[in-house]
Amino acid sequence: MKYSGLAFALGITFCSVSPSGAAPPVVMASGLLQKCLGITPGAEKMMRSPATQPYCKQLPGAALFDQAGARFQAGDHAGAARIVTQAAQAGNAVAQLRLALLYDQGDGVSRSAKSAFEWYSRAAAQGEPESQNQLGAFYELGEGVAENWDLAVKFYQASALQGWTKGQFALGRAYQFGIGVPQDRQQAIAWFRKAGAQGNAQGDYWAKWLRDPTNNIGFRDNIEHDIVIAGKLRFGANLMGGDPSGVTFHNSAQRARWLMGQKNRVDAEEAEVFRQIRQREYQDCKSAGRDNCQFGRF
Repeated sequence: MKYSGLAFALGITFCSVSPSGAAPPVVMASGLLQKCLGITPGAEKMMRSPATQPYCKQLPGAALFDQAGARFQAGDHAGAARIVTQAAQAGNAVAQLRLALLYDQGDGVSRSAKSAFEWYSRAAAQGEPESQNQLGAFYELGEGVAENWDLAVKFYQASALQGWTKGQFALGRAYQFGIGVPQDRQQAIAWFRKAGAQGNAQGDYWAKWLRDPTNNIGFRDNIEHDIVIAGKLRFGANLMGGDPSGVTFHNSAQRARWLMGQKNRVDAEEAEVFRQIRQREYQDCKSAGRDNCQFGRF
């Protein structure tokens, strides 16, 4: 798919979707769900453990969710999907996330991004952090919904602030590229480090990469890469760092316009470097007393 690289980075999958209705509210998990997921306000990681399981057992449809899990482990994925649907319909946010993932992957049900989006939305409306991360990606990519980076980053922030590692990575990317927030390399590093501390290898990689101020921030996806690189071996100084520091991009079109400006600056830099090389060769030729010197030859 055209967004496969970005989707891989975010840990998500997509197909065409035509969701209906308004976006769910951006809220934090509370009550039993918060305790079930091991979320402590202000903590940098979720601490789900055996001690949190009694709270999960008190969620709506918890017995059905457990039955679905046993059916899934026994290999009856279609049966598990039918039962987990009942738990999700009862209002169990964990079951709603699980059902969304089944629809996303076509596991036990016919693959349907529309259904996946709707169940992610229901879970996110209760503050479930992985569903928030998934919805943020839908709105960032504009995959079946109107592209909305301001809303996308709100979902990423809610997910990250609850200690969810994928949400922390997604928020790091938002600061890395200015997705709905002012571009800020140091904030990106901070959130990537939090994700890396929870075992997210990509978060650890980008935290280390961005700490070197001469390293370019990279590109969101292959489309952005091709705008600037276009199959060339580029070496312009504008690629060394080149942060749009403090700039907030509200959609991919704004990012594309900024990248075109970066491409033009790199083109101009490289043209000047080649001009100086040709001039130096011409001067060296003249100094050597040769009669076949030609400026502009390279």
